Amino acid sequence: MANEIRAVLIPIETDRKLLLPNAMVAEVMAMRSIDDSAAEDDWVLGTVSWRGWDIPLIDFGLLTGYQNDEPADPVRTDNIAVLKCINHPEDLPYFAVLSRGIPKLQLVSRGDIQLHEEQDVVHHAIASLVSIEEEMADIPNMNYLETQLIGLTGEPA
Repeated sequence: MANEIRAVLIPIETDRKLLLPNAMVAEVMAMRSIDDSAAEDDWVLGTVSWRGWDIPLIDFGLLTGYQNDEPADPVRTDNIAVLKCINHPEDLPYFAVLSRGIPKLQLVSRGDIQLHEEQDVVHHAIASLVSIEEEMADIPNMNYLETQLIGLTGEPA
């Protein structure tokens, strides 16, 4: 169907996911060693090495202040989703998001997504709250995320 896009649901907590276009996800990889970050914010977990780049790794759940029922530190079974920056690629080409499970590729049409306008967005990092096939998901505010990361990590890369 021409109105479908490939999307990725990235689990960030037990009952919470991020919804992103597949084109923004450069790669999903198994957990690897995380180098400490100079950033003082706890949602920036550090940096990971990926294809010759040292890219910041964030915990979206910690950033947005949700009560996370997962372990505070990444565990061996977690994954990392490397995302392409879309608003400031000259300053920060990529960053990574902690995935507390295996991201799921899904075809999405406009009719599959329901916007939850009655629910308040609790953080600037969330553009909107939606459900897709009975699953709740956050659509991240990529401009906010990229701007915050550039400010915190002292990029450009």
